[in-house]
Amino acid sequence: MSDKSSNKILLTIENLQGGYGDVQILNGVSIKVPEKSIVTIVGPNGAGKSTILKSIYGIAKVTAGSVTINKDGNIRNVLTSKPHNLSKIGIGYVPQIENIFPALSIEENLEVGYVDYANRKMEDLKSEMFQRYPDLANRAKSRAGTLSGGQRQMLAMARALMSAPDVLLLDEPSAGLAPALVDELFDELVKINQSGVTILMVEQNARRALDISDYGYVLDMGRNRHEGDGRKLADDPEIVGIYLGRK
Repeated sequence: MSDKSSNKILLTIENLQGGYGDVQILNGVSIKVPEKSIVTIVGPNGAGKSTILKSIYGIAKVTAGSVTINKDGNIRNVLTSKPHNLSKIGIGYVPQIENIFPALSIEENLEVGYVDYANRKMEDLKSEMFQRYPDLANRAKSRAGTLSGGQRQMLAMARALMSAPDVLLLDEPSAGLAPALVDELFDELVKINQSGVTILMVEQNARRALDISDYGYVLDMGRNRHEGDGRKLADDPEIVGIYLGRK
């Protein structure tokens, strides 16, 4: 992984509360994401994992708490930014579903993800993404809707990376992928992290995700239950038995 000697906290979620309509899902979740780290949120179904990311993007309603990003020493309130402006302050997002534009070509999907605030030329970033994902390069003019599940997920990540984000938010990135593709995906996440991108991930494949994570949080009923080194959480018999399922 990349050099992680810095203790700078890039993204801070503090006492986050909220949900959908009148249904309260989050009951005071707090998470810290150090710069250049991989942090994973795990827990049983209904724990509120994906709701955290959806709260940041205004999909879920926030009733209390804060989300801030430390952008070059400038603390920005994420929750006051419109979702379409979050990429401009360094946040990329790959939702679990509807994360590409199937009617557009692969190349057009990448262009949609480009943000000129990234101080990088679009053509340079496209070239970088095509080098990273040769399968996409070979079909650059093809409609994204013709891609396989694994290729779609790679395109979704590439499109998010076109904004040159400081932190990449991933909602269940391995959902629906064949086992062989899951291993490929997590290997790719390590490479993205090695390039200097911080990752905050929500993932049902808890053991595999925690294994590549610097830090992990276990949620239950919308609250923090456990936290610690990712690999140690994955190997803790009590946590595995209660929250992660025995495998």
